[in-house]
Amino acid sequence: MATPLSPEVILCDNSFVSRQERARSDPAAVAHWPQDVKDRLETALLAISIFALAEIRAGRVYAGWGEKRSLAQEARLAAFLTVPLDERVIEEYVKLHAWSLKGHATPHNDLWIAATAIARGIPLVSCDRHFMAIADDHALEHIYLPAS
Repeated sequence: MATPLSPEVILCDNSFVSRQERARSDPAAVAHWPQDVKDRLETALLAISIFALAEIRAGRVYAGWGEKRSLAQEARLAAFLTVPLDERVIEEYVKLHAWSLKGHATPHNDLWIAATAIARGIPLVSCDRHFMAIADDHALEHIYLPAS
């Protein structure tokens, strides 16, 4: 008897999560994404790093969201597998941070997010092009989905 395959795990950057959330009320926001990638994401177990989660929550506070809207977003975020910080992530972050200091300016939280994907050996989906440079120089599979 064959063992069923486990779903692929894909780490989501906050740029992707925000775009995905926008698509709930405006499907056109993601209509230009390739169908094969949308299908892949549909069958995957979507994960989020604690750094992307913190950025999403900070954006909500900055925007002054009310309690009802904040709770609704938290309910949607609960569907993601939260990937914790551990020594493997820290080790990868150290390498990426040193790399960024050599002329590859990348926001620190995005270095942490990429380090999480690299440490876990899972793809990263985002709407941010700067992850492409990390993917070119490090063991990162980056699924880039343009915002527009």
